[in-house]
Amino acid sequence: MVDRFIYPLLFGFLEITIFLSLGFIRKKQYKFSWLFDFIFYALMIYVFVRAYTTKSHERFISPNTVYSRLKSNYFSFGYFVGKILPYEIFSLSDIPLYYGDKPNKTNDLPKIKNIILIMGESATSSHFSAFGYERNTSPFLNKLKNEVGAIVKESYSSGLLTAISLPTFFNAIPYPNGLRQIVKGDTNLFNLAKEQGFGTYFYSAQARDDMHMINFLGGAWIDKIRFPDNEGYSLRDSMPDNKLLPEFKKINLDQGYHFIVLHHRGSHIPYGALLDEKDKVFGKNNVIDNYDNTILNTDAFISDVYNYLSERNIDDWLLVYTSDHGQYVKNDTYKQGTLDEENYIVPLVLYSPNKDLQKITSDIFLSCNRSFHHQLSSFFINIMGYHYQISNCKEGIVNGNILTGDAGYLKINSDGTQKYIH
Repeated sequence: MVDRFIYPLLFGFLEITIFLSLGFIRKKQYKFSWLFDFIFYALMIYVFVRAYTTKSHERFISPNTVYSRLKSNYFSFGYFVGKILPYEIFSLSDIPLYYGDKPNKTNDLPKIKNIILIMGESATSSHFSAFGYERNTSPFLNKLKNEVGAIVKESYSSGLLTAISLPTFFNAIPYPNGLRQIVKGDTNLFNLAKEQGFGTYFYSAQARDDMHMINFLGGAWIDKIRFPDNEGYSLRDSMPDNKLLPEFKKINLDQGYHFIVLHHRGSHIPYGALLDEKDKVFGKNNVIDNYDNTILNTDAFISDVYNYLSERNIDDWLLVYTSDHGQYVKNDTYKQGTLDEENYIVPLVLYSPNKDLQKITSDIFLSCNRSFHHQLSSFFINIMGYHYQISNCKEGIVNGNILTGDAGYLKINSDGTQKYIH
């Protein structure tokens, strides 16, 4: 995670240093020079104090495309100095550390041999026609939700940003401040899968340079990791999601157990940049057209994986799709990381032809108006063959922009009522 923000942080330090240096290289004194120095230092002290005492983090570290670079750096640097540093150095966090015991294995075999998880990127459920969106952006899911045993519904994501949501999800963290639990790996999905004899795979369409968080996801326990540079792209380049399919289809699903994650570039900004012209069905006149094209492309990807698995004529697989977080997309603006519902309500799709597993998924997920990512994580651990309680949907959290929860988080009840805790 440090690798992801170190360069912007250093750039912020550089800009601030340049401003501070003006106070030492000035050669000529003016009558009111002291006033400008006072204003500058007062503004810096203000943002440090405001960051330390604020009950709302959105003006400081949440991405906002309308901010200038100077304004973004001013807020981000102020938050780092005023909030993050003192909280880390002096252990000032009000959020208790989360610990979870490593689950014990059952005496039974895992409930399914092949678990295929498609982890989407920035896909809000509000732009899927399967959930009522006016454009036909998800024709396959529209059809799948009418299949017996299929679960097609909405879920709350684990966090507002990828760097928060994915570590939380893949380590089955139900509450904020689970960093030490993540480091231990006692409830890491890849770790637990590997201990039960699953082959573990993580194939990502996102650039390797954008995925330094892989160790937080359980990189030490993944047998095979692939990034676009394995397919001939540069370390900094992402690739179209459908480029994941050839390597996925090389995995021999008939032998052994497999836990496979296909990680999308999906609907990441800039929307549709990796799509071919033929895939831009809704045109490209505005940001909504571009975003909706990515949703349609995701739907086609899910369909392709589903059809490939179905053609095997064996009921030994479970296909799951969800997204790390959503995206707020309107005609006049688009953003992520804020507390707009579109940023944390995402699709959840589960399907297996296995009748026994269909009953389990129906009992767990159909009773919920909306699920939570932790419910899905705990479900995975349970069906892998562990004594692990599958969480319910009575309440859950959506973490903010820091894993500890010190940037605030949402506590959500099953009736949809929410409380922002900071």
